[in-house]
Amino acid sequence: MSKAYVEYMYERLAEGDFGVVFEKLSPDAPWIEAENVPYSPGAPLKGREAIQKTVFDSHEKDFAEFQINVSRIADAGDTVLVQGRYVGTTRTGAKLDAIFSHVWDFDGDTIVRFQQYTDTWQWRRVLGLE
Repeated sequence: MSKAYVEYMYERLAEGDFGVVFEKLSPDAPWIEAENVPYSPGAPLKGREAIQKTVFDSHEKDFAEFQINVSRIADAGDTVLVQGRYVGTTRTGAKLDAIFSHVWDFDGDTIVRFQQYTDTWQWRRVLGLE
């Protein structure tokens, strides 16, 4: 069930529906952005409002186009690993093509933890922070 839901979630993400991640996300689940990525507050985010504002609203503000291109989804029982590339164009015209890995931990049908890994140097360079 966990892998099937993650596959469904990324299909919806590809359509621009970022709200899908909240459908099964526990309100107490830590959402951990990669260290030094511009959207990381330096500690895990918790709750829909914090994640929406810090991550998804920032993407909309910074990017004219943004895609999550998945290359692999691996099922490890209660953990699902997703690999791929973030591809986008910022509102200033800079291009992003950064590798990522996402680790989704489940307890039954509920997402209890999210961890992102990505090329943080590229993110910072593309967003003009380096």
